[in-house]
Amino acid sequence: MKRRSSDAVLQTLEEGVHDHHTPEKVLWLCVILQQLLDATKPVKEYDNTEVKLVRDQAEAWIFSSIGVTAEDRDTVCHLAGIDPDAFKSFAKQVIRTKEKTFIRKRINAILHEDTN
Repeated sequence: MKRRSSDAVLQTLEEGVHDHHTPEKVLWLCVILQQLLDATKPVKEYDNTEVKLVRDQAEAWIFSSIGVTAEDRDTVCHLAGIDPDAFKSFAKQVIRTKEKTFIRKRINAILHEDTN
């Protein structure tokens, strides 16, 4: 059974991923977290084209509603055990929140936690 994404992603932010999931699920959760991290990267006036492109591509991956990109996102969400529509709703909340800096720090900590 798939958990609503807000529950699944919030649990991941609180607990991390490595100790609570299979290696395959960890991979797909990390893909989702990296997309959130890329989409919430603060805009700076000196951002180069690549940084802007990565941010735009992450947002497109999260919010697309048709086509291959949407299908890829839905597949990744299903493999991570997260409902795709609920994930999009959660991502929208994350992008709009004033707690973006805290959330980005937590995501970075999860993606770089030591598994040994």
